Order: sequence, then structure tokens, then C-alpha cells
Amino acid sequence: MSAPTPMYIDLNAPFEEEPEPSWKRSWRCDERLWKVFWGWFLGGHGVILGCSVGFMVVAMVLGFAIAPTSLDAGIVGLATGAALLVLTTIPFSVWISISLWRCSTNCSSKKWTYAARGLVIVYAISILIPISKMFK
Repeated sequence: MSAPTPMYIDLNAPFEEEPEPSWKRSWRCDERLWKVFWGWFLGGHGVILGCSVGFMVVAMVLGFAIAPTSLDAGIVGLATGAALLVLTTIPFSVWISISLWRCSTNCSSKKWTYAARGLVIVYAISILIPISKMFK
């Protein structure tokens, strides 16, 4: 048996840079499609929806705690939560649509590219129709 070869560590070598965040890699098309879809698209919408609904419930309960006889206090809390939902969903929707479209080619099969791009088109239409009805 031979003795193991010693390993030398260069203490003067430059440190490796921190890895870039996944959301930046997604924007630049450097992330795998499944990570963008499952992690950012589905997971991101779940987080936004959960936080907004939680905020609406807390704001409504606080409104009723401040003025228990007034229905307006609870409605203000619901309206605030709905506004928060819209304000967070629109920028996220733009970012995830572009990221999903760009990363759709980073997969094992072309069928997933077409499926992801079809999903982006349907998703964009489902976001734009309610927005267009607000301006009629």
C-alpha cells in the first residue's frame, strides 16, 4: 500500500465569490426550468397569496377590535390586504413571466419548452384581462 498523497492548501489564494442568488440567475436564463417553475412560479405565488390573505385577516380582526360596532373598520382591513396583494402580484408576475420564458429552454425535452411558454401566454392573458377591465 502506498501512503496517501498530502494535500496542500494555498492560504494566499483568493476567496471564491458568493454564488449569485437564484432569482438573478432566473432573470438571466442561467437557472434550470424546473427550479424556476416549481420554486419561483408556484412557490412564489403561494407565498404572496398566503401573506396577503394572512394580512387581510389580521387587518380585519384589528379593525373589528378597534371599532367592534363598525363594519367599515373590517372592510378597510380587507381593502388594505387586497391592495397589498395587487401591489406585490403585478411586479412579481412580470418578473416570473420573463424568467420562465427565458429559462424554458433549460430543460431536458423540447416539449417542456413549449409547455412552459404556453403557460406564460395563458398566465399573461389571465393577468391582463382583469387589468384591462379596470380601465373601461
